[in-house]
Amino acid sequence: MADVSKILKGINKLPALPASAGRIITMMSDKHVDLGEIADIVRLDEALSIAVLHYGNSVHYGRPGREFDLRECLVRLGGDMMMKIVLQQQVGTLMERGGEAFGLRRGALWRGALGGAFAADHLGKRHSGSDSELCFLCGMLRDIGKLALDMHYGAEYVDRVAKHLEPSMTFTEAERSAFGTDHAEVGAELALRWQLPSRIADAIRFHHDPPAHEPEHDALFDIVHAADILCLWAGLAIGQDGLQYKLVPHVRKSLGLSRRDAEVEIAMLWSKVQEVEESMDMTTNERAA
Repeated sequence: MADVSKILKGINKLPALPASAGRIITMMSDKHVDLGEIADIVRLDEALSIAVLHYGNSVHYGRPGREFDLRECLVRLGGDMMMKIVLQQQVGTLMERGGEAFGLRRGALWRGALGGAFAADHLGKRHSGSDSELCFLCGMLRDIGKLALDMHYGAEYVDRVAKHLEPSMTFTEAERSAFGTDHAEVGAELALRWQLPSRIADAIRFHHDPPAHEPEHDALFDIVHAADILCLWAGLAIGQDGLQYKLVPHVRKSLGLSRRDAEVEIAMLWSKVQEVEESMDMTTNERAA
């Protein structure tokens, strides 16, 4: 197995989680957080401020005839929704241009991240004992390893993997054959460098091959894996590797994911992705005005 740390050190500009996103995520984990402090951080990020105001004053959260200021929007949205907005807005800046190494067009990696987040969130809510917010975060970050490999290798990466890919292999097996590691392993190491919890790193590590048995088995890993597959079935972020993955049998069984369930999940995640894209287009246009 290759030394993943050495691979990451060889990347000139390692992607970093935006500082404001990291601070807000950490603060939101405290039930007694001061919303004034959160508002102060949000105000320093124009795009994030616009997104919070947009959601907080939307028909779903607002009241006709009144506009809410930033602090009021934070109160109306609540911690869970606020965390989702932060991740959608700021992690998106990392993923928006990534994907060349896996044959993805601009924006495809980000759309796949959004779809995975919403699918994991929804699956987490359906299964008792699962933290849907943690599922959302892991679903969004599951492919961050592709960012690092994209920055280091570009289109060369998939070309080198293709030389090792045989009909009986999965794409990750071909990655390991070519480089001694795979994008899931690199993503897990990157998550640890971002100082994210080890369970999140492991969800990234196992999103293609979740362990079936104790002590490694974790329902979170099953959910993130299923969310990844649902995205591919929905046609999101299908690069050179997209059709190489299948839903692991024990996950299908543990989640009780029928064909009808999958169709409902796919329709839901498409709707959510389009909603976020429309919102982000709005914030872009407002910044340009």
